[in-house]
Amino acid sequence: MPIFSYEQYMSEELGKGKVASYHDHRADTEAAGAPIDWGVAVQRKDGDPEHIVTYDGTGKFIGVAIANIYAETRLTDISQGVDGHYEQYDAVPVLRRGIVFVEVLEDVIKGDEAVIDNATGNFRPKGTSTTTVSETVGVFKTSASAGNLAQLEINLP
Repeated sequence: MPIFSYEQYMSEELGKGKVASYHDHRADTEAAGAPIDWGVAVQRKDGDPEHIVTYDGTGKFIGVAIANIYAETRLTDISQGVDGHYEQYDAVPVLRRGIVFVEVLEDVIKGDEAVIDNATGNFRPKGTSTTTVSETVGVFKTSASAGNLAQLEINLP
């Protein structure tokens, strides 16, 4: 009998910002202070702690924006595909503890520590030559090449 892998039938990646595992995870709901892409790091808006924005290095990392399905209802034509972002003032689920799919801007290897790119809110491996990054925020649970999705585990209080 042939041995089949799961990926022969369905890609393991669920999409940017999708929770990769529901084991022991925690998320808070925050209000968007500006448009926020799914799967990016977020921080509180400077001077407005009631709203969050994409992480840019000027504030404290508070989690990763989890993808949601209601964005599909904003499409004028379903053939456009899903628009993967939240609009200003949307309720944004923010993963504080757990594993989520994120976009990596450089090749990463399972076990690499993760840092946030201040220009995009996406992720890079610790030790990157890019100087505008955060401190370590988590660990990559899977390997991925630049521009693809990797599982990132974070554990914030």
